[in-house]
Amino acid sequence: MEIFVTDVSRFWGIFWIDGSSYENAKHSYAEIGKVGGVEPNEKAAKNWLSSLQQPWLLLIDNADDPEVDVTQFFPGGEGGVILITTRNPTNRRHGTEGSGFFHFENLEANEASDLLLAAAVFPRPWEVATREYAHKAAHVLGYLPLALIIAGKAILERICSLSEYPDYYQQFWDGIRRSRSRSRESAHKSDMIVYSSYEMIYLGLENKDDSVSKDALELLKIFSFFHWENIEFDFIKNAALNPRREQEDRRAKQRAENLTSVHKRPKTWKMTIEAWATSIIEPFTRPGLVLPAVLRDEDDMPFNGYRLRDALSLLERLGMVTSHAENDSYWMHPLVHTWVRQRPETSTAEQALWCQAAATVLAQSIFFKPPDAYTIQDDYLKRQIYPHVENVRKFQAELNTRFEENLSTRGWPWSMAWLTPRASFGRLQAIESAKFSLVYLNCGYWSKAEELQLQVKDFVFSRLGPESEPGIAIALLLSNVYAIQTRNNEARELQSQVLGYAKSFYGPQHPTTLDIMDTLGATCNMGSRLREANQLHQEVIDTLSKLEGIGPNHESTWTAVKNLAKVKLRYLDAEAAIDLQSQAYEGFLNLLGPKHPKTLAAQLDLADIAGFRGEEHLEPSLKMAEEVEYQFTKTMGREHPFTLMAKLTMAKINIAMNRFEEAEELFRDGLPAAERNLGPNHLGTLTGHVWRGHSCWRQGRYLEAQTIFEDVMKKQNWERAKRADGEHSDRGKASRFLADDCLISLQRERKKNKLT
Repeated sequence: MEIFVTDVSRFWGIFWIDGSSYENAKHSYAEIGKVGGVEPNEKAAKNWLSSLQQPWLLLIDNADDPEVDVTQFFPGGEGGVILITTRNPTNRRHGTEGSGFFHFENLEANEASDLLLAAAVFPRPWEVATREYAHKAAHVLGYLPLALIIAGKAILERICSLSEYPDYYQQFWDGIRRSRSRSRESAHKSDMIVYSSYEMIYLGLENKDDSVSKDALELLKIFSFFHWENIEFDFIKNAALNPRREQEDRRAKQRAENLTSVHKRPKTWKMTIEAWATSIIEPFTRPGLVLPAVLRDEDDMPFNGYRLRDALSLLERLGMVTSHAENDSYWMHPLVHTWVRQRPETSTAEQALWCQAAATVLAQSIFFKPPDAYTIQDDYLKRQIYPHVENVRKFQAELNTRFEENLSTRGWPWSMAWLTPRASFGRLQAIESAKFSLVYLNCGYWSKAEELQLQVKDFVFSRLGPESEPGIAIALLLSNVYAIQTRNNEARELQSQVLGYAKSFYGPQHPTTLDIMDTLGATCNMGSRLREANQLHQEVIDTLSKLEGIGPNHESTWTAVKNLAKVKLRYLDAEAAIDLQSQAYEGFLNLLGPKHPKTLAAQLDLADIAGFRGEEHLEPSLKMAEEVEYQFTKTMGREHPFTLMAKLTMAKINIAMNRFEEAEELFRDGLPAAERNLGPNHLGTLTGHVWRGHSCWRQGRYLEAQTIFEDVMKKQNWERAKRADGEHSDRGKASRFLADDCLISLQRERKKNKLT
């Protein structure tokens, strides 16, 4: 192993990256992003490291693959030092300290035998015969620390004795070498030593009949398709419990809906067909079919958290996983992670089974529509499981390719065909894809979310039609992805279609139909269709206020009131906007509490109109915005769109209070994050630049303001956000700023300079 080193005692922080592949490095950077309080992605993390004033050390580990350009993992700037561990000698050229690298051998013989005996928990003092047996075992293991630790665990669990270990090990080594030779797969000798050591423990578990060993082995197989680090206990537990929670939530909503006749849906023939199809298909696509017993929660076998802990504890004792108390998570060593998944004895069919089990665990760990009690927790988990979703989808694609190759050459067991993504995209895969799209959506990967949602939409429309509950749900979700990307025309067109489907399926006065109508109104407002937006929101409020079981004091009603306030503000009807926004905020506060995301969003909207409420409201409004920004940062991160929106509101209020330095600091922090995570042409990013230009003008920096406004006003920036038949009003706002403010002031400045 080659390693480039430097003194570590002077560093403010030490960070680690898995350099074995580009994908693993991205996941590692996501963890660094969390440490820095920025978005968990590579761009944000590199930018944060580059901007640090204190010296830092970045360790790039296992950079062995000659196809991987290790320089792609380097952050910019000169404030840090990078250390690389690698078996690839060509990476020596990146070393800049001294000779550029150090070469490390394996442990000394005595050190190796001591480590083996310590891992096996042999009582001290160690006898001469014990040491001799340990020396022999250490020798056949090549004095490799990981292999020695795994061997110690096998001896501790009495899979074999210390004296027998070399003979046992040789059997496994020969078997693995033959298997690798037949499959023409190559592996580094040190990896093969670790694999052979691990195989003893694996088969030891496999040969035991007790439920704990069986549970541990099944969890290990599932974990091998996740990302190898940060497997949190909570998301594993939620995978078992969430299906029952979702079922109970659906039943509660159905009971509430049936309380009044106005909410009941007419029983059409399409709904009857849908219910029949679901009842026929569902028994064959139940997640329980591919979940291990330890993760099932059924009437005859309720979930037992202690049973799950026992299995995980056994894996930890065997050295197959390590636990991290700070977030109650489990990690696998990369070599063990690879070996579990790629054992030569594991068939493609078995891999497909456990890959599907891993996908099911991830899908069940999140809600499609979380109950209020789980909303914040669900949002957090979506961000945490993103690396695992990426890994599972990558392995699904690999297995699908192998499946198609096997199908064309020697056939495939019919019973396993449904486990492959393309072979049978059914109800189970549709649910998983929809939920995985929510993970991508929550983490800002909109194109990936859109890709999955289009697949689900096509499947649902072809099976049940657009005028069905699943059809309406997925089309509305897809339209929201368009709206988030400020593709307002596409969003409005699809939402108009969905509204038609909902009126036909639910009825024109059903709460779901009215929620969709309100969503369409918000999209119209974003696209500067103010008259249409005003009419839609007002109709929703009037209808919901009169509905039995809903009324004026309901979450949906207050959402429509909040959206109508935004329309009034764009009409410059400040008095109506303030009144409506205040009502909405108080309504959410009383219904949902002060820390619910909807309450915080309404509070931010109220702070945003501070300038219309008079100077005496500026300071209190700034405090409101700062409180919202703090809560969003704590729960969603420094670079989440909601957090950036709060920063922009704070900047606008600071400008109104002539606190330009504070506003500039917010722009310096927020605008680069918006460009990284939202994109340079996103409406939120463009709006931030408009207000930064206004701040420059207010400070007399006219040339700088003119440059900003002219750049923002470029027509191509607004193509996806503008009205199809006209212009976007926010671009008009930038034009007015430029025409009314900057150019007038610029002329004065030029005239003054000419006179001088």
